[in-house]
Amino acid sequence: MSFPITYRANGKLLLTGEYLVLHGAKAIALPLKLGQQLTIQDGLNSENIVWQAFSDGKIWFSCELNPKDLSIQTTSHPDKAESLSQIFKAIQGLNPEFAPQAGIKFETMLESNPEWGFGSSSTLISLLSQWAGVDPFALNELVFRGSGFDIACATAEGPIFYTRNKPVEPVSLDYPFTDQLFLVYSGIKKKTAAEVSTFLKERKVSAQLIDEGSALTEEFSRCGDQNEFNLLVRQHEALIGDLIERLPIKSEFFVDFKGEIKSLGAWGGDFFLASTSLPFSGVKKYFENKGLTTVFRWDDLILKRP
Repeated sequence: MSFPITYRANGKLLLTGEYLVLHGAKAIALPLKLGQQLTIQDGLNSENIVWQAFSDGKIWFSCELNPKDLSIQTTSHPDKAESLSQIFKAIQGLNPEFAPQAGIKFETMLESNPEWGFGSSSTLISLLSQWAGVDPFALNELVFRGSGFDIACATAEGPIFYTRNKPVEPVSLDYPFTDQLFLVYSGIKKKTAAEVSTFLKERKVSAQLIDEGSALTEEFSRCGDQNEFNLLVRQHEALIGDLIERLPIKSEFFVDFKGEIKSLGAWGGDFFLASTSLPFSGVKKYFENKGLTTVFRWDDLILKRP
């Protein structure tokens, strides 16, 4: 292997099946145009493995690991360094020949704000798996125990049907109303691993509920009308709200919004979807008045299959 070498992975959002996907429901997952790159170089004058993570041209996380036992030598964020060390150790468990040497340098470049929840962890799992030659789903299960939809998005070319432990299927979301779909940052980043762990411990999910969620996913995939889409959003939000015993985000925070709002992934954090007849300027004004200033058009973010 000749250095430097570069890999790339897509970020993610989950359109349907949040929470239920953990129990085998069929979901629609959305790879993003924004993701993360990893460049690996060797020959650095260092006794350690050197890691630098960049966002917006600035280092937002750095650490050095001992190549012998992968212990943390220096770091800017101890919790992130511990997570990285655990990932390296898990890779060694899957591939005993994986043995990064002193003087190797890893540089990641996140193409979005690390607070947005676009998959800084899942893209990292995918990138390191590409380099180390291990199964990213197996690595993800060892480290984060998520559903794996984000891992599938990392290398997908467009929207996908995702069912846990089943082959990924491409899906064409030919919505003629994407200019009326907007993605809004809630200002709150959810810790996915903690959210997953809590849900798996506390919630019982019936086979009927899983089937209902999968059926809604199929309807979302076939939808060609925005009014129908909005109805599906209301049905999906009600289904998940009953499951986790929480009010849908529109009912709780945006009851006066002219349109529908759908959570994308864990409720109460990261991004949500707004479907409305309002123009982009009107959408931005509405959410800015609520203190939310990061708004994207659907086509700005969602990766469309070539």
